[in-house]
Amino acid sequence: MKKKVGIFVVVMGLAASVYGIQELDWFQGPSSVEVYHAPKLVSRRSGDFTANIVGALGGGGKELKYRLNDGPWSDVGRGGNRMPFPLFNVELFGDELRPGLNTLVLKTIPSESEQENVTLDFEYDPKPIRLPIRVDWATTELDVQDGIWETFSVDGEWRVRPKPGAENYDRLLAVTGAFPEGRRVETDIIFRNYSDGSRPYGFGILPLWGGHPDNENVRPRRGWNFSLAWYYSHYEGVGMEFSYKNGKEEPEWISTYRPFKPKPGVRYHLIVDVWPEFDEKGRHSRYKQRMKWYAEGETIPYDWMEITDVEGSPIPEGEYGVALVAHRSQVEFGPIVVTPLEGQTVNKRI
Repeated sequence: MKKKVGIFVVVMGLAASVYGIQELDWFQGPSSVEVYHAPKLVSRRSGDFTANIVGALGGGGKELKYRLNDGPWSDVGRGGNRMPFPLFNVELFGDELRPGLNTLVLKTIPSESEQENVTLDFEYDPKPIRLPIRVDWATTELDVQDGIWETFSVDGEWRVRPKPGAENYDRLLAVTGAFPEGRRVETDIIFRNYSDGSRPYGFGILPLWGGHPDNENVRPRRGWNFSLAWYYSHYEGVGMEFSYKNGKEEPEWISTYRPFKPKPGVRYHLIVDVWPEFDEKGRHSRYKQRMKWYAEGETIPYDWMEITDVEGSPIPEGEYGVALVAHRSQVEFGPIVVTPLEGQTVNKRI
């Protein structure tokens, strides 16, 4: 009999302990597959923005294969900064998924028997995303793109963060499915510490998250497509970027930053607007983004930081999700509010 799993997070070997990335490198749990994140409901996906299943190999497994809806077996793949062994990430495209029920089977190689297979059932809802969306983390399923995340409550407030001990390269958490319209994203962020003082770290929001483009059949996929609003220690500042990278190709980007040093334990508020602009014939011409970042108790800044993509890294017109990013850092995010942008909203100061 196959092992059937229908819950959004299965922590088979981590229930009693918190494993950091270095510990996971040698972790050999009793099960061949440890599934950390697998949403029960997947919202709309588009392009390279995939639905992901995150976990680790245990019990002596060396390779992992998956089968979606009784299709052919495919290699999951691993490696690089995103998925060092034994971590894995199954990436499922929207056009691979059926509306309604989908079934994913995972098996390790070598495998003693079919009884060690893990079966995951989930629903896919391709309907257009409707704003506004408020995520309060109390009951929200985690739609993890990369890494291991957790929700927690402090002083009656629910927040989300990378699981302590699992900070590393880009930890990504999707907040919404894919949609084309402009959006305003608001949240608060509390920075705690960074995980590696020898390399840059950062944290913030991806108001436009387009996934990991890669023309080659490589897993995990190596590119990225996004707009970004965050703090980044490499520039010792807070700012914004647009960037596009396909597979192993060199990335293109444009950025703007102002000097800033985050203080651990301080609650920072972030407001980000991003929207597409069109020419007189109705053709897409560019994306524009603006941001306000300020500490709790401070007056909301009057002026916006602003950036457009066309000067350095035009990203494709299309449908994008909203996501959170924690890069080699421990950081806590509060409730997320995503609201639609209309013409009068874009031109109005807050």
